[in-house]
Amino acid sequence: MTTKHPTIRALRGIDASPWADLKHNHGTAEDVPGLLRDIAAGDKDGREGEEAAYELLDRLFHQGGWICPAATAALPYVLALAAVPTVQQRLTLLELIERLADTAATAEPRFVDPNWSDAWAQSRPIVVALSADPAPEVRRAAVAILAVAPEPVTPTLMLLRERWEQDDDRTTRLAALVALGQVAASASPDELGRVASLLDSLLTTGEPAVRLAALHALGSVDPDAPGRHLDLLIDTLTALQATTELPAAWAGATLTGLTRKSYNLVADKPEAAATFVTRLAAPSRPVELRAAALERAGLLLAQRHSPATDLLPVLAQSLEAAEPEIRVQAAHLLAALGTVSAPYTEQLAAHLADHGSRPSRRAADTVADNALWALSRWGDPRCLPGLVDRLFARRAVFATHGSHYSPGFLYFPTLPGMHEVLMPLRAHADELLPDLRALLRRVHASDDHEAVRACAQVLAAWGPAALPALPELTGLLAHPQVRRFAAEALASIGPGAAEALPELRRAEAGIAAGTRAEAAERQLFVWARARLGDDPQPALELLGAALEEDRVFHAAIRHMGDLGPRAVGQADRLHRLMERAHAESWEKVEAAIALWKVTGAPEPGLQSLEQAVLPLAQGRYLPVMRRAVEGLAGIGRLGAETRCALEAALTLDRRLTSSGSWRSFVEDEQIRQAVHQLLLTVD
Repeated sequence: MTTKHPTIRALRGIDASPWADLKHNHGTAEDVPGLLRDIAAGDKDGREGEEAAYELLDRLFHQGGWICPAATAALPYVLALAAVPTVQQRLTLLELIERLADTAATAEPRFVDPNWSDAWAQSRPIVVALSADPAPEVRRAAVAILAVAPEPVTPTLMLLRERWEQDDDRTTRLAALVALGQVAASASPDELGRVASLLDSLLTTGEPAVRLAALHALGSVDPDAPGRHLDLLIDTLTALQATTELPAAWAGATLTGLTRKSYNLVADKPEAAATFVTRLAAPSRPVELRAAALERAGLLLAQRHSPATDLLPVLAQSLEAAEPEIRVQAAHLLAALGTVSAPYTEQLAAHLADHGSRPSRRAADTVADNALWALSRWGDPRCLPGLVDRLFARRAVFATHGSHYSPGFLYFPTLPGMHEVLMPLRAHADELLPDLRALLRRVHASDDHEAVRACAQVLAAWGPAALPALPELTGLLAHPQVRRFAAEALASIGPGAAEALPELRRAEAGIAAGTRAEAAERQLFVWARARLGDDPQPALELLGAALEEDRVFHAAIRHMGDLGPRAVGQADRLHRLMERAHAESWEKVEAAIALWKVTGAPEPGLQSLEQAVLPLAQGRYLPVMRRAVEGLAGIGRLGAETRCALEAALTLDRRLTSSGSWRSFVEDEQIRQAVHQLLLTVD
């Protein structure tokens, strides 16, 4: 390799940058030059360069949110390499640039390296040049970058219009058309008007791919346009040639992916979104389209209440589809919806032996699995026979741990963990306990600590009803890995489990002292002993000392409150904790509740709890708010402003949740039930 090789020229001067003084997402940036050299050097099969390119993306972008100093320093070298035709990882490098450019345009200025703007202005001509690269996939990547970083807008519009009108690659033309709409959204009124006229004229074309691109571009220019043209959007996706033509015309796209993208055009308009899903989920549609529509239905229903009226009949119809993957999706959403799906109980019960599954999913949950969960959601006794064994036997479906997802652009149709299915079934504890106790003995003998914890969580949720499991819980106390789970369950059972006190004391004596985790475990045990009727003094002393620390586990505050009037001497400490914490923190809410429990006085904790729940009126929800609502129900008082806020929250169409997947429905149910009960209590 000579010094005239383009990859050498691309990295000229790279060692002059103070890489060791710059930061990226994984620490110092001294490894960036080596990664760039690995990409430039290449290898026969491209594996080393590909690995280096993805490592570079991870270091400079990771999950986004900021522009690190190393990204600014690397920008000219990354683009210079992307401009070399022989570099195998050009598209990965351009993907990195697109993500960084988008982040720089959308992140708060304080999260963007101050030198990025100048570096981008100097590097932008390379992106413009790449938009005319001989390789169409490179041209499309450059177009995508200019769409998220269009400044200066006027020349970018001219360039994109040229790509649309003159490019010899159909897919690149469509990409340029969509980007034209994105950029026009920030253009002058005259420029925006010209682009809008072009896009309107394309809606009558006979090519479905062009119509779809024009609709997506119009969505950027006028967010209401896709709703006005909803019939056209649906007709385009369902045209006879759509299944083959649309994916072929859109680079790397599938009909599923295009359906998702098209749904996003109307996602913030519930009526239009419900119509979109309903019509695409019709039995006459191709299965790929129906599956994508039901996936979007999950996202819509997890965000809003009102579409359920239109979508429930669609789900019921889909539950009888010939294709098992459609039946699984329908059964899952009917289960997740909870009480509003109750009219379809018999239909779901008829599918308890339906073992159709989604073969493409790693966890092959069946129609029967989801129907079983649905019946358990309603407490239907038909879910009980063999429930415990079935839950645990299908570990890949009903796991012994919970899965958590953030609300976003996808709906993940996962099922709850086995403990999350069983915990609400306290009313059926007598029937379930024999199997659950046997399961607990089995998983304990096999040292499956995760499963032991799941079983103990169920028993803790059942409280005094779990008393027959006392022998199994007591047996766990001698094992350090699982003793804390047993202590929590015993404390939940209460004085009825007093015969376990000797074992609790013995287990507590075996807890080492030193780490914060060990200190928290000792606090748990002294609290559990007090709950079972033992002398509360050790708990008062140990928990009182914990409240004096700079960092306090909110569990310690809750445990102190559980001691009630016996802990009245801790009132000042609890008051200080409440005052120093921010409004929606667990520390503040637990301190406010504990202060009321130990003093019996509603104030000053009442004000802190009311402050914590006020954001519910704006549709903002955090799990701590449910705890605050429960605290207010215990106090039994409510100010006029708070009452109005809570009544307003109950009228919101948007679900009150901070989670995705099935938890969206359950969290919303739980907080609404808690608020409703609070308002009744105060009345």
